Amino acid sequence: MTAVSNKTETIQIEKLYKHSIGKVFNAFSRKEIFEQWIAPSDEIGTKILLHDFTIGGRYRIEFSVPKLGKLFLGGEYVHIEYPKQICFTWVWEKPDIHAGINSLVTVNFLKHKDYTKLVITHDNLTTLQATERHVQGWSSTLTRLDQFLSEQPDERD
Repeated sequence: MTAVSNKTETIQIEKLYKHSIGKVFNAFSRKEIFEQWIAPSDEIGTKILLHDFTIGGRYRIEFSVPKLGKLFLGGEYVHIEYPKQICFTWVWEKPDIHAGINSLVTVNFLKHKDYTKLVITHDNLTTLQATERHVQGWSSTLTRLDQFLSEQPDERD
């Protein structure tokens, strides 16, 4: 499910995963795993340049996008509660068209029967174009996360 507010400032995307909460949470918290899926398509190369997964820690990602070159995204982890929630700022760098928009991503991990329900809320998207881009980007990225997790052996929480 995807919802867009009337002011086009917040998006919320939900997805069910046939994996434990710990496995889904670790896909965000472990650099070597995060790097494998955090892009909207297989054609986009991803390199995690910084991943200090602590409150106040910073992250920075380099995306190699066909026809656009390298784009950079970074931010700071503002809340981490294993295995329930991660909040981090989200700021594209120049020359990206949405550079400088300081938005906030909240990831909630919920037990839903035999599944993990992942809810991503992305706040403070200041333009309709940024909102539409991130709805599409998160939807595709979370599909890639599901594919990645399905290829990995189960691990204990």
